[in-house]
Amino acid sequence: MRLVLFDIDGTLIMTDGAGKRAMSSALQKTYNLKDGLKNIRLDGKTDPQIVREALHQCGKESLLNNQSLHNFFDAYIPLLETEIKQSSTYQILPGVPELLDKLSTQDDIVLGLATGNIERGAQTKLHRGNLTSFFTLGGYGSDSENRTELIRIAIKRALKDVAPPSEFIETFVVGDTPRDIIHAQRAGTRTLAVATGRYSVKSLLSYTPDFAIPDLSNTSKIVDILTGQII
Repeated sequence: MRLVLFDIDGTLIMTDGAGKRAMSSALQKTYNLKDGLKNIRLDGKTDPQIVREALHQCGKESLLNNQSLHNFFDAYIPLLETEIKQSSTYQILPGVPELLDKLSTQDDIVLGLATGNIERGAQTKLHRGNLTSFFTLGGYGSDSENRTELIRIAIKRALKDVAPPSEFIETFVVGDTPRDIIHAQRAGTRTLAVATGRYSVKSLLSYTPDFAIPDLSNTSKIVDILTGQII
């Protein structure tokens, strides 16, 4: 068995900044931060990490606690749902439906998520593209602020719910940012980097992923990579 964990934003879909707009509005509603995400790059970070950075740069990190974070995400999810619904340029990235369709038929492949989105946010973003049914487990920003740890949590869930440890050969993390590569390596997994986000293949290769490709459109090649036919 092989476990394949996908990042969401920039890897499976693009939301035209829906998440950023919703998060910015929720920061203002919860913490009274105007333009709270100014100068903060979101790609590859977990949702709780982004909130922490927004508060830190305004000198308000003391406001961050479990209750305020809970309140923030309760505000964020309805805003995200509205932004996703209204996004005129929401898109599923090239090759994604075909790849997920193919991988889901492989008896030796288990599909999951490794995303900085909280679980409710991940489901909201995937729902519009009818992609939620492909993923029965994952590691999320709601599990841990640390991306390495959420990857490990996804693996533990697969071992607990899908197959015993003796049946798993390896895990791949598929993502579009250096953080996907770095944290996957720290978690002890293999990496497939895809240049459908902010970073080029050349830039991603500088972080030494196992593989780096332009996009997910070459279904047969990617399946061969993920099933060990290409080493």
